[in-house]
Amino acid sequence: MRATKTAKIMTQVAGLCAVAALAMPVVASPDSLTETAVKRFFLAQVDARCHLLPQAASTAVTAGYLQARNTSIRSTGGMGALAPWLDQARNAADRIACDAPQVQQQMTAAGDAYRAYVTQMHLELPTGRSAWLGNRAFAQKDDWRLAQYQSSPEGDLVLGLYGPLDRSAFVVMANFKGNQTPYSARLLVRDTSIVSNGIINRTSYGLSDTVPLGFSGDAALTFLARDHSDTQAQLKRPVSANAIGFSVTGDYVGAQGPVDAVRFDFPTRAFKAIAQLDPREDIVIAFDFPDGTKYARFEVGDMLTGLAYVSLPSPYGQKIG
Repeated sequence: MRATKTAKIMTQVAGLCAVAALAMPVVASPDSLTETAVKRFFLAQVDARCHLLPQAASTAVTAGYLQARNTSIRSTGGMGALAPWLDQARNAADRIACDAPQVQQQMTAAGDAYRAYVTQMHLELPTGRSAWLGNRAFAQKDDWRLAQYQSSPEGDLVLGLYGPLDRSAFVVMANFKGNQTPYSARLLVRDTSIVSNGIINRTSYGLSDTVPLGFSGDAALTFLARDHSDTQAQLKRPVSANAIGFSVTGDYVGAQGPVDAVRFDFPTRAFKAIAQLDPREDIVIAFDFPDGTKYARFEVGDMLTGLAYVSLPSPYGQKIG
């Protein structure tokens, strides 16, 4: 009876276990979005119990599920349509034997997909509002490893991981117009233990003199920057341009090199708080100036998938599983 019931559940998720591109952006109909999220979730749940994949490949599968889940949330407006399917997939993953032929086949496919995926040196995770850009090239060079760029009339800002690939730090860098220089910065993240639902703010990104809705008082966790320095860095998303600053589309993009910037380093323990958020909501950087505070919003988006991507081992000069 148990074997029959397991087979029936497996039939319900048949075809959902073939891995496709792991954490690459998903563009599909809502039904296909659900299918993609469920198949990745199923694989992650089976591997968590059976430990069939190398750790790096397991991380990639989980990151792929999170990215597919986020895409589904953005498409449907929440977890309502996806949650029942995840329950079924969880039940199937709990009951299937670790050495079942279906499991072995799909884990082999997952390993093959991982080995192809890990060779990619760049990854873009767009959401329609913003994007996280992952970079694993030139591992020993100081560079943006995961970045969300923002440009407005008030200044250019970048939030993400910066440094060598294996020693990057969680930072925000900015160049403010009018030679303004903040003396401190704070990262504000919704406190999910106090405020159960975040505010989905669709207004354009840019600096504000007032604290964004949902981040005042006890509604937000505060992470104070632990370091502050002046530096030079790329503060605009790199665009291919000719010698006089025009892109291939004919737009003037100006200089593409590093510029003067102020840098603030945040504790990576903030990642745990960010992981609790809806991908559509924002986190906020509060810059403290001598004459007041300015606030910048950044979309949570697929930050966790990006963090997993840049943590994967280099495929060059070593075995990758």
